[in-house]
Amino acid sequence: MLSVMSGGASFHPSSGSSGVATASGWIALLQEDDSALRKMALEKLLECVDFLWSEVAEALPELEAMAEEKINTDGSTSDLAPLAAAVASRVFFHLQEPTQALRLALEAGPEHFDPMDVNSSPYVERLVAAALDAYVAANTTSKDEPPKDEDKMAVDGDTTQQQQQNLPMDQLQAMIDRLLETSCQAGNYTHALGVALEAKQVGKVKKIVEKSGNDLELLKHAIHLAVNVVQSKAFRNETLVVISACLELVTDNSAAAPHLIRVNQLLNRPVDAAKVLTALLTTTTTEGDEDASTVSLLGLQLCFDLMDSGDQAFVSAVAQEMPKTQEGSDIVSKRLEQAQRILVGGFSAELALSFLHKQSHADRLILENLKRSLEERSSGSSRNSVLHGAAVVTHAYLYAGTTNDSFLRDYLDWMKKASNWAKFSATASLGVVHAAHIGEAMHLLQPYLPKTPEGADASAVSPTGGYAEGGSLYALGLIHGSNVGSSAVKRQETTEYLRNHLRISHANEVISHGASLGVGLTAMGTADLAIVQELKQVLDTDSAVAGGGAGVGLWKGL
Repeated sequence: MLSVMSGGASFHPSSGSSGVATASGWIALLQEDDSALRKMALEKLLECVDFLWSEVAEALPELEAMAEEKINTDGSTSDLAPLAAAVASRVFFHLQEPTQALRLALEAGPEHFDPMDVNSSPYVERLVAAALDAYVAANTTSKDEPPKDEDKMAVDGDTTQQQQQNLPMDQLQAMIDRLLETSCQAGNYTHALGVALEAKQVGKVKKIVEKSGNDLELLKHAIHLAVNVVQSKAFRNETLVVISACLELVTDNSAAAPHLIRVNQLLNRPVDAAKVLTALLTTTTTEGDEDASTVSLLGLQLCFDLMDSGDQAFVSAVAQEMPKTQEGSDIVSKRLEQAQRILVGGFSAELALSFLHKQSHADRLILENLKRSLEERSSGSSRNSVLHGAAVVTHAYLYAGTTNDSFLRDYLDWMKKASNWAKFSATASLGVVHAAHIGEAMHLLQPYLPKTPEGADASAVSPTGGYAEGGSLYALGLIHGSNVGSSAVKRQETTEYLRNHLRISHANEVISHGASLGVGLTAMGTADLAIVQELKQVLDTDSAVAGGGAGVGLWKGL
């Protein structure tokens, strides 16, 4: 047992830290000039600081001063500074100041603070978390904008400026690099990837993915994080570019192709997407080669998936970049033709229309009873237009997309009872019933469409009425725009037809309203600036009715 007498204070430490009653004796020794005594005091304080930190906290100013004295008066390196920094770091940890504790722990060096310790204590775990938060905050601030005086660095509730924290960034960077390296060596690539993405370090993202051997599951996870977690568009695009390059190196091209297509779509790179699809579709199929056949079928399925995304502008660009035929191979040429039909030829819409028409089991008796009930309800009194409109909408929902309008044809006079905006909705409901029936759209709506305005001007349009005409233009948009897989050529022709009516119909707000809605549907997702400008002109008019339709059309077109 060691007895120490200093300044009237006695201390009898036992062999175990749990027997220490007070740290006042060791704290008093810090005032001695003998460096050996001060070193012994720091070592003993380091052993008992976790139990007596409240006493040691009184000596924090002195401990921090010792930690800053890294060079002795004789020019040699001080061996007291790391010990003092380690003790002070422990005290700040218990005072719930993890950033200050981290700063001093980094100054103490790996001898006193090893973040890789497998038997890590709460102290190490908390400081590692603080280091990650500080690293992310520092990189995020530097990436987003230059630091300002009022910019703060928040680490676990601390709101002090980064300069005031005086964190040794070089040591912090080295520590984070070790953590990421160790995480990758242990196979925890997703943990390392999350830190790199949160810190906006695209270079580290690339290194982590490369260390995993371009693992496809990790790349899928990276895409998910980039799309759903990363908020900065610029950094998201940088990350997706790295992911795209890594996906191209995946040995199983067919497994990586769906994700590569998605990344190229997010980056708006139709040329690269077209190359991926072309490579799949032009795979040579030999007799009995099931793998090659599966790859080509995957290419066609990806065409369906791409078309289902609803991005008309991107899909059209991809179809334009893909070859239409391939000389010397009728099989490949047929696949390429099928791909074009899927992407822009309306094949998906034809399938949907055929399915709904064949599988329609709507009970016409429901509508018969509904019509009879409404007639009995309105007999001997004024016609109830609200219930009549509801019945027409019910018919549209019941037969949506089936092309079955036999009920309306049998009771055409009953349908004509609608007036004003009810007539607009009743006519537009034909577009719901005949959704995607683009081949017969003009023929079906011919009785209701406004006169073809060839050579006419705005003065030729009557400012009154036009409810059936406006509803028919809206129905035309519903037919062509209700299915993303409708024919691009037919959709373009209808868009031009509706734009022609839109230009000369300013005198009639009802027709303008229907034409605006129709244009928005046929040009949905194209981001055509010419159409946007025309709709904006309608929006700028004094008509609330026409402007309302133009506003909805703008939203859909963009």
